[in-house]
Amino acid sequence: MPTVQQANQHRAEVAALAALAAKELAGVWREVDTAVAARDALLDLLPLLVDLYGSAAATLGADFYDDLRDADGVGGRFTAITAELDDMGAESLARWSVDPLFQPEPDWARAGVLVAGGLQERIANTDRASITDSALADPQATGWQRAGTGECAFCAMLIARGAVYTEATVTFGAHENCNCTALPAWGGQEIPVKPYTPTNRNITDADRARVRAWVKANA
Repeated sequence: MPTVQQANQHRAEVAALAALAAKELAGVWREVDTAVAARDALLDLLPLLVDLYGSAAATLGADFYDDLRDADGVGGRFTAITAELDDMGAESLARWSVDPLFQPEPDWARAGVLVAGGLQERIANTDRASITDSALADPQATGWQRAGTGECAFCAMLIARGAVYTEATVTFGAHENCNCTALPAWGGQEIPVKPYTPTNRNITDADRARVRAWVKANA
């Protein structure tokens, strides 16, 4: 079964890919000085970054799945599914993230946070999709489980549930700068080790409501 070390190493590799994309984004972001210039630059750049680094993350996720399968000695023949990059929403991200720049007092810091977080989320999602799609298609897998360190209350509560998701209709509840990943659960083996132990972090009623809404939509 997947270990904490394997999950953490994989999450670090995905984060490294996202960091490379962020570096390229930052280089262009420093060159623009108007809202229109920022929007036009992002419309050109983001589809390229999402395609390049999203494709790399999708391949990384598929390779990770195959490596786990081999390491755990799972029987039968199956090759992981590399997630397809259909509509990753790069154009909508470009237009949405620059909204703070078209206000009476342009907020460059806020716009920068929005575009960087949205880019990271899209890249990480392709990795997760490769793993979850493969786990649902693999005859020897029973589904997938969320793995991470619980960096926010939403992720902490979902990880703590320890659920194994078996339906294609279940979406991976992610957000900007979310570093959680998915792990396959194999039939006849223990479910993946949860690389997170719940702590006494301050979880609000709003956090609990957000998780209940996600669970209700994906149960």
